[in-house]
Amino acid sequence: MLRGTTEQFHIDGRGCSVYLPPEYSSECRYPVAFLNGTDELTEIIAALEPHIGNDCVPFLLVNVESADWNGDMTPWPAPALFKRSGPFGGRAGAYLDTLAHEVKPYVDKHYCTKPEPENTALAGYSLGGLAALYALYTHRVFGRIGCLSGSLWYESWLGYMELHQPQNPGATVYMSLGTKEKESKNARMAAVGDCTEKALEILKGQLSREESLKFEWNDGGHFTEIPRRFSRALVWLMKK
Repeated sequence: MLRGTTEQFHIDGRGCSVYLPPEYSSECRYPVAFLNGTDELTEIIAALEPHIGNDCVPFLLVNVESADWNGDMTPWPAPALFKRSGPFGGRAGAYLDTLAHEVKPYVDKHYCTKPEPENTALAGYSLGGLAALYALYTHRVFGRIGCLSGSLWYESWLGYMELHQPQNPGATVYMSLGTKEKESKNARMAAVGDCTEKALEILKGQLSREESLKFEWNDGGHFTEIPRRFSRALVWLMKK
């Protein structure tokens, strides 16, 4: 049974869930971590709760639903990955605008938060991880970024990173990848290992502090123990 509580609200037609940590108090202020559209929020919280107050500070967790995953989480249009799937819509900019200018202000107004960039995280998995890393280059309000098994094989992504600078070079960035992800039968997805290594190399030259960049390998493939991987990322991003 979870010790914290979860509340819901809607912004711009999007369902949002806010997790309040155990002993949440209106007399305190808390950092906030936003998640890009996970459908495993309860499992993530269950994996995370034993660490709250021990390995990381108490913080609010806000999950923002996505009805158009391939559109909301991609920075620009790109061809479909599989023959039977649709093309990528490339509407992450609009999604992140909603997150930064509507969802975050709502959370800051209705909950006891620390609203500064250094106390605001954005994390996501797969395409959601790509969108979180994209936010590093487009929205200064997110000072802590979690890119978990990010789809960094995405068309023209590495070139974009090389040509742009983070909005906040003092940001903290956590990245991870499964040890078997590069074994994908899809040629584009199989390049994720090389693409992640290149992205890390680029970030090392862009972020102002070497210790603000963290990379971890996780055992297994792309769909292995996702809640535990989120927990590890959030604990590091919100470490004491």
